[in-house]
Amino acid sequence: MTKNWRGPFITVVLLALFAAFNRSSGADPDLTAEQPFMSRAEVRQQGAVTVRAAVLTDDESERYFGASLADHGIQVVWLSVDNASDLRLRFLPIVTDPNYFSAPEVERLLRVWWWSGSTNASIAAVVARTPVPDVIPQKQTAAGFVFTHREGGLKLLEVGFETDRQMLRFRFVLPVGGRSYAIQKTDFGTIYSPGTIEAVDLATLREKLAQLRCCTTNKTANTNGDPLNIVVVGRGIDALFAFIERGWRLDEPFDLHSVYRTIRAFLFGSEYFNAPVSPLYVFGRQQDVALQKARDTVSLRNHLRLWLAPFTIDGLQVWVGQISRDIGIKLTTQSWYLTTHVISPEVDQDRFYLMQDLFLSGAVSHFGFVRGVGASSMPDPRVNLTGEHYLTDGLRLVLFLNEPRRAFDQIDFLDWERVDP
Repeated sequence: MTKNWRGPFITVVLLALFAAFNRSSGADPDLTAEQPFMSRAEVRQQGAVTVRAAVLTDDESERYFGASLADHGIQVVWLSVDNASDLRLRFLPIVTDPNYFSAPEVERLLRVWWWSGSTNASIAAVVARTPVPDVIPQKQTAAGFVFTHREGGLKLLEVGFETDRQMLRFRFVLPVGGRSYAIQKTDFGTIYSPGTIEAVDLATLREKLAQLRCCTTNKTANTNGDPLNIVVVGRGIDALFAFIERGWRLDEPFDLHSVYRTIRAFLFGSEYFNAPVSPLYVFGRQQDVALQKARDTVSLRNHLRLWLAPFTIDGLQVWVGQISRDIGIKLTTQSWYLTTHVISPEVDQDRFYLMQDLFLSGAVSHFGFVRGVGASSMPDPRVNLTGEHYLTDGLRLVLFLNEPRRAFDQIDFLDWERVDP
């Protein structure tokens, strides 16, 4: 019996040692490494409170702390807070990352038994004293780090504080090294020429939304795809923060790398939370933004596409979109990447999911429904570009995202069209 376990045990130990020694070696923390990320920090201000924020590169965090945080899936965010107000600020790191790493957790992860005691102690000391303070008193400044989960390309970052009177939120869109997201290829400033965007009132908005074409299309606009069943009204890119807060993720662009990862994830049933979303077309272009909520396998995800519309209301941008739930993947010859998702036919359920999700974010101020694709039911369902059929009541959900945050019972209903129970 003893001989039976000895071989596997030794193998496991050797593999663990090999993996461990391949990690970066420990070094004393270098606190002078703060200059590069401090100098590129972006600034946001609300009243008498000013916040600066920057995301450290993997090399910067390793140099500053003396060990690789990236090996543990940690991305470090630096914050500086100037509280010139008369109110005490309580920092809420959960706003920045609902699953942030605590300082003791990070210190434990970075501890390595074969490093010298002084190296481990130096790293532990730096980690322990660098988090953003829990409380920033009035008329004082403070700075520190938040240990967040890794993202590539772009980080939509929110920094939150509680005062005795209100909640303060500061929003940042910060570049991050590594893999880019598809959204980074969209130049929102050049989508429409100056003077071509129409400002409309509420009644006209309803009319324009109902007059949009029924569906997304292929590139040549000669075949209909998935139905346009959602509309989001919000302040530019800020509208995306409600989605990010609820766990939606941006997609990577279609290229050989992402196609390889998608096929590999499909074959092995593994996760790929930023998998690319195939292009569909509205207003003569493919989606400006794609977001997804994936399960632990790439085959299963809720995903949506958004297009910026050529009209605004009360200074808010209008995003027209489509949402559906992927319930599988199949091979296809209709695209060069040879795979496509199979959607759930009950697309109204996906629309309802989004409504619930954004209600929970507290960002919705008004909602309603307008006419859209028209009803579709068995035995004559509509079909999308890949031949998948779908069933719908034919309406479009319209969500207004605005501050301040509201509870369920404070959200106003726009009595436009009624959804049958």
